[in-house]
Amino acid sequence: MKIHENKRYSIEIVLITGLLMLSLFSSCSKSPKCWGEDKNKGIISASVEIKCHPDNEEKQFIIDSDSAYHKVFLSGCELPEIDFSSSTLLGLYAEGSCTIKYIREVEKQENNFHYKIIVKSCGTCKCMGYSFNWVTVPKLPETRSVTFEVINQ
Repeated sequence: MKIHENKRYSIEIVLITGLLMLSLFSSCSKSPKCWGEDKNKGIISASVEIKCHPDNEEKQFIIDSDSAYHKVFLSGCELPEIDFSSSTLLGLYAEGSCTIKYIREVEKQENNFHYKIIVKSCGTCKCMGYSFNWVTVPKLPETRSVTFEVINQ
């Protein structure tokens, strides 16, 4: 009888430990996949925090002048200063669930540019999140071509 009790006790411990580990790594903030900060790669100069939403349904943006910048957002929106003589603002909408990390990269190949975002969604909660992923890059030439890509992981 003692052997069966010890065996049962060991199985219960293993099950409880397994459940605790599962909840630890599937919870929103504990998943190693989402540890750390969002990352910018390639020719991105900086991330730009814009607290307003665009005044249209677009999900991809190439903004290279102050007048175009102010046309995208509703009047009264407080916008951060951007020097469009030396920078272009790119935006790319992406979404995920629970805890989200964005890895943003803009690559240049001659006059072609590619803005790619890898979205890492972590956890099992049901809340959705999104970002327009505004970044500045060195001023793009007028004869440029920009492609956009979102990869969800």
